[in-house]
Amino acid sequence: MAVKGFIDKANQSMEVIHRSPGITAIYNELKSSTHNSVLDLGSASAASFQFFSRLSCHIHFESLDNFFAECGEAWVSGEALRAGLDDYLSAFTDTKQFDVILAWDIFNYLDRDTLQWLIARLNRHCRPNTLLHTIKYVGRNLPAVPRHFQILDQYQTRMQCAGVLCSRPFAGMDTATVLKSMRTYTMEYTYMQQEGMAQDITEQVLRYQPDGKNTNRQMASAELHSLPHATLAHRSYVLELVCEHLQKTPAATVLDLGGKATRNGDFFLRYAENFYVEDLLPSLHKSPTETEPSLIRQHALRFDPAVKFDVILAWDVFNFCNSEQLSAVYEKLRAHMHENSLVFAFFYTGAEVPERSQKCYVQDDKTIALLPTPKKPVTDSEFTVVSLLRIFRDFSLANTCIMKPGMQRGIYEYLFQSRIHRP
Repeated sequence: MAVKGFIDKANQSMEVIHRSPGITAIYNELKSSTHNSVLDLGSASAASFQFFSRLSCHIHFESLDNFFAECGEAWVSGEALRAGLDDYLSAFTDTKQFDVILAWDIFNYLDRDTLQWLIARLNRHCRPNTLLHTIKYVGRNLPAVPRHFQILDQYQTRMQCAGVLCSRPFAGMDTATVLKSMRTYTMEYTYMQQEGMAQDITEQVLRYQPDGKNTNRQMASAELHSLPHATLAHRSYVLELVCEHLQKTPAATVLDLGGKATRNGDFFLRYAENFYVEDLLPSLHKSPTETEPSLIRQHALRFDPAVKFDVILAWDVFNFCNSEQLSAVYEKLRAHMHENSLVFAFFYTGAEVPERSQKCYVQDDKTIALLPTPKKPVTDSEFTVVSLLRIFRDFSLANTCIMKPGMQRGIYEYLFQSRIHRP
């Protein structure tokens, strides 16, 4: 296919350069082999064509974003949408198979029945271990039509973004519902709010496993998904309670204040529809300044007013805040809590405590891997749970876990529950 006929619609809408860890993961699998076939459900792009050509890949474009831009009445019902897609999609031979499918943001515009229909149609042309890349929009609104995506290199994509947002044409599907509609796929990676990523999207990479086995799996991009060495296993009883709560909470939303850890995002998206990450400690000031009168940076903890968190994961972060900083944090978060919001935090006790926050990696619903830091002697000014409750005035202590089997020494776990009443 010649590059000449491709369209890169650079001047029709606003452009955004997006750091794409999902494409990085796919690149790391493809770079060690040749003659792979790629199906791109988006628009033909010279940039994407050249990217895959350098990997000795053949690529076919379906331009489904153009279909959605022009389909008109096909959005009246799921049945009409499936009929329109059936006429529009290419008819491949039975022997045609793809190693990678780039769905981009197309799934956001489908109802569940149409998603199942499309996946069944695509599966006929998948090999075992075919990778499927998809983008999920965070929140209730999404671009009026699918975006145009162009792969610049293994790290970046260019998105042409229409300025018009609209409500979803069909009911939104959480991650668990999507996976139920794609039973022959397993979730490999989930990426969100990493440095350089567009903040309104989550990237997911799934693997086609028709026999249910994870055979011949390669680790794609260890830099994005590896667990550091020398971690300490900590049995977390409050984490278990949090997971039980999320299982009972439809379309749950979770906020992690401990910074970016892809493993944690992958884990909590099994239980929640939305997962936000905020590296809180670097956003705090020790004292006000002329440019930053608050003790927390202006850009920190800024969410859409409609966002309400069911669970906030503070880990050990509160140990390294003073009362004034925590008051500023609480004032920003209060508008995003509801009556049953939970906060999970643990505090350090003993003669010595970590001198800085320990990174927490969730292993399963009962275990956290802690990346230890050097310790320092305890001082009289160490923050306590009583101090926290004075600041988080609308919360009460729901549960405490201390010195239980498997817990690391010197860690006390607490679960706080909101008593905020909204009109």
